[in-house]
Amino acid sequence: MSTYLDLSKTYQEQLLGMIEQNQKLTVDSVSAWAKAAQPLAKAAPATPAVEGAVSPKELLDNSYSFATKLLHAQHEYLSAVLTAAEPVVPKPTPAAKPAAK
Repeated sequence: MSTYLDLSKTYQEQLLGMIEQNQKLTVDSVSAWAKAAQPLAKAAPATPAVEGAVSPKELLDNSYSFATKLLHAQHEYLSAVLTAAEPVVPKPTPAAKPAAK
C-alpha cells in the first residue's frame, strides 16, 4: 500500500520531469530563433550603454540567490514552529489492518 508521502513524491517527480522536458523544448526553440535572427541583430544599430546596468544573467543570479535564502529561512522558521507545537500535535497511528476472513 502506498503512503501519502510515496504518492506525493511520485507526483513531484513526474511533475518535475514534465517541467524539465518543457524547459528543454523552450531552450531549443529560443536557440533556433536566436540563430535565425542573428543576421538581423548584427545589422541593427548599437544601443548606448546605461550606467549601472547589469546583465540579464547577473539579475537572474541575484534574484535566485535571494529566493534561495528566503526559501531556506522559511524552512527553518516552519521547522521551528512544528518543533514548538510538537507537544500538542497528535502522533499518527498506523491504520488498523482489516480482519482476516
